Amino acid sequence: MKEHAIFLCVRIGLIASLLLGCSSDNAMHTLKEKLTQLKSRPSGQIDPLPTITPYSSISYTGSSLRSPFQLNAEQESNTSVARPSNTNSPNLNRTKTDLEQMALENLTMVGSIQFFDEKQPSALIDDGRGKVHKVTVNDYLGQDFGKVANITEDSVLIEETVQDELGNWIKRPRQLKLSVNQE
Repeated sequence: MKEHAIFLCVRIGLIASLLLGCSSDNAMHTLKEKLTQLKSRPSGQIDPLPTITPYSSISYTGSSLRSPFQLNAEQESNTSVARPSNTNSPNLNRTKTDLEQMALENLTMVGSIQFFDEKQPSALIDDGRGKVHKVTVNDYLGQDFGKVANITEDSVLIEETVQDELGNWIKRPRQLKLSVNQE
């Protein structure tokens, strides 16, 4: 406890000597002289604000001209640009099923079943929402006009109809494999 009191007294003494050193008359006098010099300097000249020219609008007159993103008549006749083909186009007026509302990535094949009187097996598809759907050949699933082409006991082959970069409808094969849970 006594050491603590001594340490406190030494600390107070150091702080007091620092405060006395900061308040020396010589330093204050030098500071006042410097401020007087700064105040006595001539003030600078501020440049006037630049003049701003008033805004004048320009009306666009090119709206009646050909779009720069389309070919003109001469360019069209000289190039062989592929026109969109509708030979593979899907039936857009067909009523979609529940499985066509979901992305193919969200669907999982969980089994297959074939009854005695059926020629082809049916696939059991889990929609990821707790419901299992029975799918047969020529049924549709997925958001890209996917049509079931073939069903085996461990996979479903799907033929999707999508547009390429030119707007042509093309067929794209996809496959759902049987999902085996290892529990």
